Amino acid sequence: MEAIRVLHVVGKMHRGGIETFLMNVYRRLDRDKIQFDFLCFTREEGYYDKEIYELGGRIFYAVSRRENIKKNKQDIYNILIKYPEIKVLHLHLSSCSYIAPLFIAKKAGVKVRIAHSHNTRCAGIFRNITHFFNKQRLRSCATDFFACSNAAGEWMFPSKSWKKGKVLANGIESALYSFDLQKRIKMRKMLGVDNAFVLGYVGRFAEQKNMLFICEIFKILCARYDDIMLLLVGEGGLHEEMDEFFKKEKLIDRVIYTGIVENVHDYLQAMDIFVLPSLFEGLGIVAIEAQASGLNTLLSDKVPIEAFITSLAYALPIDKGPIPWTDMIEKLKNENTVREDTREQIIKAGYDIPESAKFLEKYYINCVEN
Repeated sequence: MEAIRVLHVVGKMHRGGIETFLMNVYRRLDRDKIQFDFLCFTREEGYYDKEIYELGGRIFYAVSRRENIKKNKQDIYNILIKYPEIKVLHLHLSSCSYIAPLFIAKKAGVKVRIAHSHNTRCAGIFRNITHFFNKQRLRSCATDFFACSNAAGEWMFPSKSWKKGKVLANGIESALYSFDLQKRIKMRKMLGVDNAFVLGYVGRFAEQKNMLFICEIFKILCARYDDIMLLLVGEGGLHEEMDEFFKKEKLIDRVIYTGIVENVHDYLQAMDIFVLPSLFEGLGIVAIEAQASGLNTLLSDKVPIEAFITSLAYALPIDKGPIPWTDMIEKLKNENTVREDTREQIIKAGYDIPESAKFLEKYYINCVEN
């Protein structure tokens, strides 16, 4: 029996949270039973492209809807007709502003059409209007509904649809993130922060992540302590604005930018406290990774409850300014707690990647065969 081929619709296979989760699952699947393909909207090489080909996957390209909406639809239809072995289309959504692949898959005769929510809000008036109208249309084109949290499912899908939906835990390689003292010492030496107290963040430098709020937190802490450093792992559109802030406040020498890295788990070892003051999140997978590393993890009260899986996670308001955050950081700094091994808690909560892979493998097979 040939493997069931699942087509994941993504923008590009770079190192984003959704894409990394998909690759973690892909590596763990029984690929004699399930094979992944990917539909992308840019021919620019993605970070994971080479590995996808090595694992037996394929990458298809369609013109982006912004470039030509008519050709975008035609390209997708042509792919699905040309490759009838694709039995599942799995669309990953940050909003319902673009659900055309589900309608096209239905027209092309693809039996299983999954809509998968990864967000709890979207920005922009036009996108919100489109989201509102398309949300009501999902029932006529999607057969199955996934979300990374209950809040993400409730926001993305009509209530009747979400009643039949499932929360799929965004699993991580928990063993990779477990606290390692020797690795911590090595990373801190490499970064030149041996004797510093390191405030850390991992992710995109985007408005959703509330990056300038992190800048304000850091500014206040620097006025209180001489040993505070800020470690920023990632990249994004707000980099320049953040840089200007740090230069203006004469703090640039206390900030370390790593850019996009392959070994996020190693950089988490070097941190002392992790912050994620997001304006909204579907889940916030990096919050799980931080807790898996034994880090005190400060999250905004907009982060879904599913991300709070250990006693190391704290919910803090963002509408009361940075002071509650700096006060909590100061409290935790003075407590100087020992990093703990949280792997069992991660596994028990269902966030270990083998469990996610096993669930998806069975789900795809059952949907196609029934």
